[in-house]
Amino acid sequence: MGPADIADLEAAARALGGAILGPREITAALGFDPLAGLDGDEQRAVARIPYTAADLERARAEGEMLVLRVRRGPDGPLTMLRIAARLGGGLDPQVHKGSGYLLRPEWTIDDQPFATVEIPAPGWWLVRREPLPATLNRTYQAQDAILAGFGGGAARPRRRSASEIAFDTLCWQRAHGERLLGGQWDWSRSVSTDQGYAALGEFGEHGLRVIAYSRAVRFGTLGVCPQR
Repeated sequence: MGPADIADLEAAARALGGAILGPREITAALGFDPLAGLDGDEQRAVARIPYTAADLERARAEGEMLVLRVRRGPDGPLTMLRIAARLGGGLDPQVHKGSGYLLRPEWTIDDQPFATVEIPAPGWWLVRREPLPATLNRTYQAQDAILAGFGGGAARPRRRSASEIAFDTLCWQRAHGERLLGGQWDWSRSVSTDQGYAALGEFGEHGLRVIAYSRAVRFGTLGVCPQR
Protein backbone atom coordinates (compact mmCIF):
# COMPACT_ATOMS: atom_id res chain seq x y z
CA MET A 1 0.00 0.00 0.00
CA GLY A 2 1.26 3.48 -0.88
CA PRO A 3 0.04 7.09 -0.70
CA ALA A 4 -1.43 6.77 -4.21
CA ASP A 5 -3.78 4.08 -2.89
CA ILE A 6 -5.39 6.44 -0.36
CA ALA A 7 -8.53 7.93 -1.84
CA ASP A 8 -8.72 11.73 -1.98
CA LEU A 9 -5.40 12.28 -0.17
CA GLU A 10 -4.16 14.97 -2.53
CA ALA A 11 -7.54 16.72 -2.60
CA ALA A 12 -7.61 16.75 1.20
CA ALA A 13 -4.11 18.24 1.35
CA ARG A 14 -5.14 21.00 -1.06
CA ALA A 15 -8.37 21.70 0.85
CA LEU A 16 -6.40 22.14 4.09
CA GLY A 17 -3.67 24.28 2.57
CA GLY A 18 -1.06 21.64 3.33
CA ALA A 19 -2.02 21.26 7.01
CA ILE A 20 -1.58 17.52 6.84
CA LEU A 21 0.53 14.87 8.53
CA GLY A 22 0.24 12.11 5.96
CA PRO A 23 2.41 9.24 4.74
CA ARG A 24 5.06 11.47 3.15
CA GLU A 25 5.34 13.73 6.19
CA ILE A 26 5.55 10.80 8.61
CA THR A 27 8.20 9.14 6.45
CA ALA A 28 10.21 12.36 6.54
CA ALA A 29 9.79 12.69 10.32
CA LEU A 30 10.24 9.12 11.53
CA GLY A 31 12.37 7.62 8.77
CA PHE A 32 10.12 4.75 7.74
CA ASP A 33 7.11 4.19 5.51
CA PRO A 34 4.08 4.20 7.84
CA LEU A 35 1.99 2.32 5.27
CA ALA A 36 4.39 -0.64 5.08
CA GLY A 37 3.47 -3.70 7.08
CA LEU A 38 -0.08 -2.69 7.99
CA ASP A 39 -2.46 -5.60 8.65
CA GLY A 40 -5.83 -5.84 6.93
CA ASP A 41 -7.79 -3.90 9.55
CA GLU A 42 -5.15 -1.17 9.64
CA GLN A 43 -5.14 -0.87 5.85
CA ARG A 44 -8.91 -0.44 5.87
CA ALA A 45 -8.61 2.22 8.60
CA VAL A 46 -6.24 4.36 6.53
CA ALA A 47 -7.36 3.59 2.97
CA ARG A 48 -9.71 6.55 2.66
CA ILE A 49 -10.03 10.03 4.13
CA PRO A 50 -13.26 9.79 6.20
CA TYR A 51 -14.25 13.44 5.76
CA THR A 52 -16.34 15.32 3.23
CA ALA A 53 -15.24 18.43 1.36
CA ALA A 54 -17.43 20.45 3.74
CA ASP A 55 -15.71 18.82 6.74
CA LEU A 56 -12.31 19.84 5.37
CA GLU A 57 -13.44 23.37 4.59
CA ARG A 58 -14.67 23.76 8.14
CA ALA A 59 -11.46 22.17 9.45
CA ARG A 60 -9.31 24.71 7.62
CA ALA A 61 -11.40 27.59 9.00
CA GLU A 62 -11.07 26.21 12.54
CA GLY A 63 -7.31 25.68 12.40
CA GLU A 64 -7.37 21.91 12.28
CA MET A 65 -4.82 19.57 10.74
CA LEU A 66 -5.41 16.19 9.14
CA VAL A 67 -3.32 13.50 10.82
CA LEU A 68 -2.59 9.91 9.85
CA ARG A 69 -1.55 7.74 12.78
CA VAL A 70 -0.12 4.25 12.83
CA ARG A 71 0.55 2.08 15.84
CA ARG A 72 4.00 0.67 15.12
CA GLY A 73 7.25 1.14 13.25
CA PRO A 74 9.99 -1.27 12.16
CA ASP A 75 11.41 -1.42 15.68
CA GLY A 76 8.15 -1.95 17.54
CA PRO A 77 5.05 -0.19 18.92
CA LEU A 78 5.10 3.61 18.58
CA THR A 79 4.98 4.51 22.25
CA MET A 80 5.84 8.04 23.32
CA LEU A 81 9.34 6.92 24.28
CA ARG A 82 9.92 5.10 20.99
CA ILE A 83 8.70 8.09 18.94
CA ALA A 84 11.16 10.32 20.80
CA ALA A 85 13.93 7.76 20.28
CA ARG A 86 13.29 7.61 16.52
CA LEU A 87 13.42 11.40 16.39
CA GLY A 88 16.61 11.52 18.41
CA GLY A 89 14.86 13.66 21.03
CA GLY A 90 11.88 15.95 21.13
CA LEU A 91 10.84 15.52 24.75
CA ASP A 92 12.16 17.87 27.41
CA PRO A 93 14.94 15.97 29.27
CA GLN A 94 13.22 16.93 32.52
CA VAL A 95 10.55 14.29 31.83
CA HIS A 96 13.17 11.64 32.66
CA LYS A 97 14.26 13.34 35.90
CA GLY A 98 11.03 13.53 37.87
CA SER A 99 7.73 15.29 37.63
CA GLY A 100 5.19 15.79 40.36
CA TYR A 101 2.21 17.92 41.17
CA LEU A 102 2.00 19.58 44.60
CA LEU A 103 1.87 16.79 47.20
CA ARG A 104 1.86 13.96 44.69
CA PRO A 105 4.93 11.70 44.54
CA GLU A 106 7.46 12.36 41.84
CA TRP A 107 7.57 10.13 38.79
CA THR A 108 9.28 10.08 35.43
CA ILE A 109 7.65 9.14 32.14
CA ASP A 110 9.94 6.09 32.05
CA ASP A 111 7.63 4.36 34.55
CA GLN A 112 4.32 5.64 33.16
CA PRO A 113 2.19 3.30 31.01
CA PHE A 114 1.02 6.28 28.94
CA ALA A 115 4.63 6.70 27.76
CA THR A 116 5.87 3.10 27.75
CA VAL A 117 2.84 1.04 26.63
CA GLU A 118 0.14 3.28 25.12
CA ILE A 119 0.18 3.65 21.32
CA PRO A 120 -1.92 5.60 18.80
CA ALA A 121 -4.88 3.97 17.10
CA PRO A 122 -4.41 3.72 13.31
CA GLY A 123 -6.52 5.95 11.12
CA TRP A 124 -7.19 9.54 10.10
CA TRP A 125 -8.18 12.37 12.44
CA LEU A 126 -8.87 16.08 12.23
CA VAL A 127 -7.15 17.77 15.17
CA ARG A 128 -7.11 21.37 16.36
CA ARG A 129 -3.58 22.74 16.32
CA GLU A 130 -4.29 24.99 19.32
CA PRO A 131 -6.50 24.36 22.36
CA LEU A 132 -10.17 25.19 21.93
CA PRO A 133 -10.46 28.59 23.65
CA ALA A 134 -13.59 27.58 25.58
CA THR A 135 -11.64 24.77 27.33
CA LEU A 136 -8.90 27.01 28.75
CA ASN A 137 -8.94 27.69 32.49
CA ARG A 138 -11.52 24.95 33.09
CA THR A 139 -11.39 21.83 35.25
CA TYR A 140 -11.22 18.47 33.52
CA GLN A 141 -14.91 17.78 34.08
CA ALA A 142 -15.89 21.23 32.79
CA GLN A 143 -13.79 20.65 29.67
CA ASP A 144 -15.54 17.33 29.10
CA ALA A 145 -18.92 19.05 29.38
CA ILE A 146 -17.88 21.61 26.76
CA LEU A 147 -16.78 18.87 24.34
CA ALA A 148 -20.01 16.93 24.96
CA GLY A 149 -21.97 20.04 24.03
CA PHE A 150 -20.84 19.70 20.42
CA GLY A 151 -23.15 16.71 19.95
CA GLY A 152 -22.90 12.94 19.97
CA GLY A 153 -21.76 10.24 17.62
CA ALA A 154 -18.43 9.48 16.03
CA ALA A 155 -17.90 13.08 14.95
CA ARG A 156 -18.08 14.50 18.49
CA PRO A 157 -14.82 16.22 19.44
CA ARG A 158 -12.84 14.20 21.97
CA ARG A 159 -9.53 14.28 23.77
CA ARG A 160 -6.39 12.75 22.39
CA SER A 161 -4.36 10.23 24.36
CA ALA A 162 -0.90 11.25 25.55
CA SER A 163 0.77 9.08 22.91
CA GLU A 164 -1.38 10.67 20.20
CA ILE A 165 -0.47 14.19 21.33
CA ALA A 166 3.21 13.25 21.30
CA PHE A 167 2.94 11.59 17.88
CA ASP A 168 1.11 14.54 16.30
CA THR A 169 3.17 17.29 17.90
CA LEU A 170 6.64 15.79 17.48
CA CYS A 171 6.06 14.55 13.93
CA TRP A 172 4.50 17.89 12.92
CA GLN A 173 7.52 19.79 14.19
CA ARG A 174 9.93 17.53 12.35
CA ALA A 175 7.93 17.55 9.10
CA HIS A 176 6.73 21.18 9.07
CA GLY A 177 9.29 22.98 11.24
CA GLU A 178 6.62 24.38 13.57
CA ARG A 179 6.29 23.79 17.30
CA LEU A 180 2.64 23.36 18.19
CA LEU A 181 1.68 23.89 21.86
CA GLY A 182 4.53 26.36 22.24
CA GLY A 183 2.91 28.21 25.12
CA GLN A 184 -0.11 26.05 25.93
CA TRP A 185 -0.99 22.56 27.15
CA ASP A 186 -3.25 19.84 25.79
CA TRP A 187 -4.88 17.77 28.55
CA SER A 188 -5.13 14.14 27.46
CA ARG A 189 -7.40 11.25 28.40
CA SER A 190 -4.40 9.21 29.61
CA VAL A 191 -4.16 8.48 33.33
CA SER A 192 -0.90 8.59 35.28
CA THR A 193 0.04 6.16 38.04
CA ASP A 194 -0.89 8.80 40.65
CA GLN A 195 -4.36 9.14 39.06
CA GLY A 196 -3.72 12.45 37.35
CA TYR A 197 -4.28 13.04 33.63
CA ALA A 198 -1.26 13.59 31.42
CA ALA A 199 -0.86 17.01 29.81
CA LEU A 200 1.70 17.84 27.11
CA GLY A 201 2.79 21.32 26.12
CA GLU A 202 5.12 24.29 26.46
CA PHE A 203 7.07 22.90 23.51
CA GLY A 204 10.21 25.04 23.64
CA GLU A 205 13.81 24.71 22.58
CA HIS A 206 14.41 21.98 25.19
CA GLY A 207 11.51 19.86 23.93
CA LEU A 208 7.92 18.99 24.68
CA ARG A 209 7.03 18.93 28.37
CA VAL A 210 4.89 16.24 30.03
CA ILE A 211 3.16 16.45 33.40
CA ALA A 212 -0.04 15.11 34.98
CA TYR A 213 -2.69 17.14 36.81
CA SER A 214 -5.60 16.19 39.02
CA ARG A 215 -9.04 16.78 37.54
CA ALA A 216 -9.64 19.80 39.79
CA VAL A 217 -6.74 21.84 38.39
CA ARG A 218 -7.34 24.72 36.02
CA PHE A 219 -5.22 27.52 34.61
CA GLY A 220 -5.21 29.80 31.61
CA THR A 221 -2.98 27.81 29.25
CA LEU A 222 -4.35 24.33 30.05
CA GLY A 223 -6.98 23.28 27.51
CA VAL A 224 -7.93 20.61 25.00
CA CYS A 225 -6.98 20.26 21.34
CA PRO A 226 -9.95 18.12 20.35
CA GLN A 227 -9.89 15.56 17.58
CA ARG A 228 -12.78 14.29 15.49
